[in-house]
Parts: sequence; structure tokens; C-alpha cells
Amino acid sequence: MTGPKVDIGRDFVAFTAEQAGYEVTDVAGESYPETADAIRAITGSAGGTIAYNPREDKFGTATAVPGIAQKRTAEGSLEGYVMPSGTRTTAPDIDEMLTASGWTKVDRSGTTTTVSGGSSTAQKVDLASSSGFVVGDAVIVETGNGTALYEMRQVSGVDVGGTNVTVHPPLSFSPAASGNVKGAIAYKPNDTRDTDEDSLCLWMLNNNSADRLGGWTPGSTSITMGGEDAARFSISGTARRHDRLFQTEVATELATTVTTLVVSNALASSGDLLNTYWTLDDAAAGGSTTAETVKVTAISGSSWTVTRGQLGTSDPGTAWVVGTTVTPYRPTGTYAGDPVPATSGQMVCATYGSATAIELQCSESSLECGFGLAFREDEMGSAFKTSGYVMSPREVTATLSGWTLFENNMIAAMQAFQTTDIAGASSQQISVAVVCGQTEGQMFGWVAPRLRMTDLSLDRGAEEVALDLAGRCEGTSSGADEIILMFG
Repeated sequence: MTGPKVDIGRDFVAFTAEQAGYEVTDVAGESYPETADAIRAITGSAGGTIAYNPREDKFGTATAVPGIAQKRTAEGSLEGYVMPSGTRTTAPDIDEMLTASGWTKVDRSGTTTTVSGGSSTAQKVDLASSSGFVVGDAVIVETGNGTALYEMRQVSGVDVGGTNVTVHPPLSFSPAASGNVKGAIAYKPNDTRDTDEDSLCLWMLNNNSADRLGGWTPGSTSITMGGEDAARFSISGTARRHDRLFQTEVATELATTVTTLVVSNALASSGDLLNTYWTLDDAAAGGSTTAETVKVTAISGSSWTVTRGQLGTSDPGTAWVVGTTVTPYRPTGTYAGDPVPATSGQMVCATYGSATAIELQCSESSLECGFGLAFREDEMGSAFKTSGYVMSPREVTATLSGWTLFENNMIAAMQAFQTTDIAGASSQQISVAVVCGQTEGQMFGWVAPRLRMTDLSLDRGAEEVALDLAGRCEGTSSGADEIILMFG
């Protein structure tokens, strides 16, 4: 697909693949995007600097004299809907993007059981067996026997006798006998991502050009839910390198089996970038030859040395005529799932450790996760600014916005003022769950077990007197203290 001579937004596609190391290598996902790595994105951006500093020695002129190359920098971001796969036991399309950008996946979706007896409470669920459930992971609990509707929470305790689990914040109901209880897929902050310097290769393409961010290391994950929109993610961060490829044309007829491709613009492959893949298509030149993908292995000006018939294509056996388009390889992505609207689900909170929860009438929520990366920079001999990273303390904040309903939102706000009824470090903390969807396989949400609210802004002069509950999510990286993202 080429279309107009300009790039058009409707053709935007994105692919993310975990890199083998911090530097780009010549492997699938890094030299070219793969079908299975597709992300259904709304928008994305890639950029960077190729800077030069002027010389400081004197040339008898007031005009700057360039000449000192600086190290290249790169940044990228991606925004899209959060889409559960449609099957509780299958991870979402953004799975690899999450696990290589600061999150660890914990999959308990193989665990299923039922509620035992009629003595369960909103906090403690009696089970036929608690085997397979682990403190800190995600669980979905059926709202009644046979309803096929669920609430999703974090497991806060598993009894040693194997007959119950506790959850937080508590459910909005007491589970009925024989109701289903099932494990879910969760993502927790990863404290060891710098051990192997986890990073991604991000490809973003339109109809005529492509951007590649190698060593993309997202340091920020944002989740927004509520309002009139579906749940969304936004992920951004620094990359090691940025390369841009754009469409060119065959300048000299490329005969069958010939491996020197002469193109009309020598700069099309990011100047001289090697080990990239390109698709030859003569439709724009009036032909009907089946497209061929080639790999560029050497560049000398506008002459490219290529390996013919790559990625399931073949040399057509006839010449590619002058004017045949040469476009960065762009596969057709495979996608699963649908956006989760805010028409079902809930926001609930409870004082940390409480046995009862309040269902908040909030309209919007946001979860901002800053992963605190410190980059190794300016290594001698490298053309790029960054050469790796280590982790610093992360900062996770949450904000809930809604009307000042006295029977729930205002109660939640007042819990932030507590200083005596909960002693020590647990004071002023609430447990919050924000979940979209109620149907198995189509649920997404997050839990902040320890949200210490520090900002209780209230606009009393507005027509809608709105209350913002904002604060920092705390935790110890053990058990059920840490935030989690949940797909159930």
C-alpha cells in the first residue's frame, strides 16, 4: 500500500518486539516488523536529534562555524486502547510491550474453582480449593451463581488450609455458593528489568515511510479509564537510536536474479542503514507483478546490494521496471480483542485492610507509572547518547475524579485525613480498584492496594462540584502491597 505521495494517518500501524539486547541486531522484529507483534494503536510518535555543536575556536566571523558531531538521541511514544484478548487465558496484544517496559506478567488463568457454602463475605471467599491462588495476583469472582458477571480484585491472602482467599479492596457483594472463582492474568512492576536491560524495538509505519526505535526503553506507563471513552494506555520513553525509512523507486531496471538494486533516492534507507527489508511493487507503474520483498545488505550511494525473495516472497522471474515503488516492508498485523467501554465495571475503595468497600461514583480515573530509569550516557566511541540503564525508585500516582456524593466519594476523601484509627504507616491509605467490564475475557482493571491520598481538590464554585482524589501508590514489592494491572 502506498496511496498518496504523502503519509496519511489512517494507514498508521505499529509493531513492538522485545530486543535480544539493548542494541539492535539483525533478527526478526528488529530488522523488520513481524505480523504477530502488531499493536492496534491510536497514535504514536518517534523522533530524536542528530546534533552538531559549533566550533569555539576563532574564524574571524560572528557566525557559528559547525563541525563537532554530538551523540544522537531518540524518544518515542505510543497510545492505544487497552484491549483484553476476549479469552481469559490469553494475554492481550500489548503483553510483550508491557513485559519489556517495566512489568512482570503473572498468569494464574489456569486456576478455577467455585465458592463453597454460604458463609463467604465481601472480603473472604470460601472455596472448594484455594490451590493455585497466590497472594498479590488477580482473581475474578462471579456476582452470583450462574450470572456470568464478575468483579475483579487482587488476592490479599490465601489460607494455609486451602479453603479460602481474601481480596482487596473488598467485593461489593457476598459471593453465593457454587459461584465461579477464577484466576486472571496480572502485570506487576518489575524490579529487575535492568539486569538484562530489557528494551523494545518499536516500528511505526504509514503508507510511505517507517520509523524504527531501537533500544526503546519506556519509562512511563499511563492508564486512563472512565468518562465516555474506553480504557486507554500511553507508553513513552527514551530509545538508543532512531532510524527513518521512506519510499523510493527503481531507477534502473532490475532484472531477474540480479542483486544490485539502483534506487532513485540514496537517502531512503536512513542514509545508509543496512539489514532492512523493502517491498517492490509495480502497481503504481502500471504493472501487475506479484510483490517481492528484498533485504538490503550493503549500500553504495544509490546502489543497494539486496538478497532477493525474502519473507515468503520470490523473485518474480521478470524484470522490475523503472518506476517500481520500493517501500519499507510493512506486514499485515494480527489483532485480538476489543476496547472496553466504561458502560460496565466499577471503581471501589476501602480503608486499607477494611472488610467493607465503598463503590465510588467517579467519572474518570488515571494511573501514572514512572519507572525511574537512569541512563548510562556518552560512552566513548559510541554515536548514540545512551548505552544502557539502571533503575531508580519509581513513582506511581493515581487520580479519581467525580461528584461530591456524600455517601461514598466524600467518605473516601475523609479517609485520607485519618491519623489515629489506623496506626503507623497504614494511616491515610485506601485500597482502590478500577475495573472496566464484567464479562469473562473482556475485563481490564488495576488495583492500588496502598493509595496514600495527598491531594483532595474541591471546586466549590463549579456547576458540578467536582472532587479529585489524588495520591501516591505505595508498596513493598512483596505480597499484595504493589499495584497490578489485571486482565480477566
